[in-house]
Amino acid sequence: MNKVEAQLIFSKHNLGPIESFDKIEIGFTNKVYSINNQYILKVCEDTENEDKFLREEFFYNYFNGQLPVPKIITFDDTKKIYNKFYVIYHKIKGDNLYSKWHLMNNAERKEIVRQLCGFLKLINQTTVDSFVKKFNLPPTINWRGKMVLQINESLEKVEERKLLSSNFVQHIREFVNKNQHFLDEQKIALVYWDTHFDNILVNDNKIVGILDFERTELASIDFVLDIVNKMMEFPKKYMSEAFEQYAKKEDYAQLSSWFKEFYPELFAFKDLEKRFAMYALENDLRILLDWPNSEELKGVIAKTVGYIK
Repeated sequence: MNKVEAQLIFSKHNLGPIESFDKIEIGFTNKVYSINNQYILKVCEDTENEDKFLREEFFYNYFNGQLPVPKIITFDDTKKIYNKFYVIYHKIKGDNLYSKWHLMNNAERKEIVRQLCGFLKLINQTTVDSFVKKFNLPPTINWRGKMVLQINESLEKVEERKLLSSNFVQHIREFVNKNQHFLDEQKIALVYWDTHFDNILVNDNKIVGILDFERTELASIDFVLDIVNKMMEFPKKYMSEAFEQYAKKEDYAQLSSWFKEFYPELFAFKDLEKRFAMYALENDLRILLDWPNSEELKGVIAKTVGYIK
């Protein structure tokens, strides 16, 4: 999208002239623009992501007044004004948490996690009836079945594209068969699991914005810990490039212990490490499809499943 196209959208919605038009280099799926430092224009460029884009609009409206989510001005999925889905909302005045985390001391970081856990609890305790009805979803899920299905779907695509050797793929299948039963225990709720710090806005050590609800779904509540673990082990993984220079592993070392202190129910599962391995495998196989030449990612997968060439 360019400024002329954005102005057409703004004119149609009586939002006035665009004086400044800045692309925000955050996120990998959609295009995000700051307009006049007052509005955010988010565009769903990938048609395969449209269903998830609809979820974001739903949750921003649903949680308005309950969570510090953006206030939507307009949402358009007609493709009449512009040939992509888009949403415009008021820009929240705050800083990306990744940009501030390295400047905080541990007491301040711990306080941020306390706030975040409070929001996660609220989301987990939310009645899901309207969400299930809106998106025609089953009211209950088999967590083990869902995760194994997602792993197998990604693995089939990996095999078709020959991204991993046949021995490697077979080893992954054996790993899944051996460990899938660890996911039989489940505590299903609405889960906002995309909790990396690109999606959290802060102002004066207070969370003022929670963004990107596209991947919010029915899941076992401990699934959110997958990203927590990844931020601890690979601090740069979800960071925008501008903030990677601030990534220090020691700054994230206590994340898990703080989450456990403020939301112990997330950890109240047997065989957590085995569950985490399955979560990591599901995530990394999915990402491998987008980054097929990443030897580092292949190495991470090999470590997860204990594969040695």
